[in-house]
Amino acid sequence: MSTPMPPPEGGDQEHRQGSGWGDAPQVPSYGAPGPAAYGQYGAPQQNPMFAVAQPGIIPLRPLTLGEIYDGAFKAIRANPAVMFGLAAIVVAVVTIIQGALTWGLSEELNRWAGSVDPTAQDLDELYGTLSASLLPSLASSVVSFVVTTALNGVLIHSVSQSVIGRKLPLGELWRLVRPQLLKLLGLTLLISVMAAAAMLLCLVPALLAGLAGELGLTLGLMLLGLLAGLAAMLFVVIATVLATPVLVLERAGAITALRRSWQLTKTSFWRITGIYLLTMILVAVVAGVVSAPIGMLGQVVGGLTGMTVAQLVGTIVAAAVTTPFVAGVIALLYIDIRIRREGLDTELAAAASGGA
Repeated sequence: MSTPMPPPEGGDQEHRQGSGWGDAPQVPSYGAPGPAAYGQYGAPQQNPMFAVAQPGIIPLRPLTLGEIYDGAFKAIRANPAVMFGLAAIVVAVVTIIQGALTWGLSEELNRWAGSVDPTAQDLDELYGTLSASLLPSLASSVVSFVVTTALNGVLIHSVSQSVIGRKLPLGELWRLVRPQLLKLLGLTLLISVMAAAAMLLCLVPALLAGLAGELGLTLGLMLLGLLAGLAAMLFVVIATVLATPVLVLERAGAITALRRSWQLTKTSFWRITGIYLLTMILVAVVAGVVSAPIGMLGQVVGGLTGMTVAQLVGTIVAAAVTTPFVAGVIALLYIDIRIRREGLDTELAAAASGGA
């Protein structure tokens, strides 16, 4: 009987212990590929001993759009306690906190919107409510940002494990995500700033025209600026869409994750753009279909207050359904691109075989 090859000495073994897909014996690490992997197109020939056609929710080969969507749904079914249960709880808590902190503002806006001829006193009350709600609104936004960012990290890790046929409990997933949480928050904030800056830069000519008092030119440049700004924001979003799975699964830093995301997306930019836009359209339609009837029912039963409560409930239900699906699509897009460019299917098959 032949003696198995010993694992490489030094840092490679240590790197495997911190990898995103867990450890499998005598195979490369499951995080970032080695230097030779960058620039490879197409998967290398697989070792027959690691040949696994579909150990989990997707086949280990380049994916079609239908397989990405099907895999996202299968990821929810594979670990429903995390993918749906946790998402529903987190979304509910965040939405309730936001609703409680901004309840007065919502009630005042509903009352003011229902007023046919608002008086000066109504406007003063609205201004006072807006001022008083500024700090609570900011606090609720911070809470939402932190919690939903951590949730996305956990969901992406859960999807990555479902790909190789594993189901990790919440505690284990949190253990994997927690060391990267501060970096993940920084990355999400940085992407948000980049997208906002892209929009503002496109609006600078309109602002300058407004300062010069050119009303017609200002309106024209404002329209062009908005269109250019939306295109610029979309470019930023697509270029950075894989940064979160890179940071979470490859244990990268925020800047490295941004650079790596662009390296992965630039050769499939238009394909990723189409899949992302279609996904966002589907999510918006589903969210509207789910939340609209709940909001109308609340208005019929309880008037403006009932409508406000129903809107919160509708938001919770819609987000609980769509949040894990979007996380699944992004995680599978990342895996698909790495299979196409870097032969990740070999490592995933090895991880599935090693964990069997």
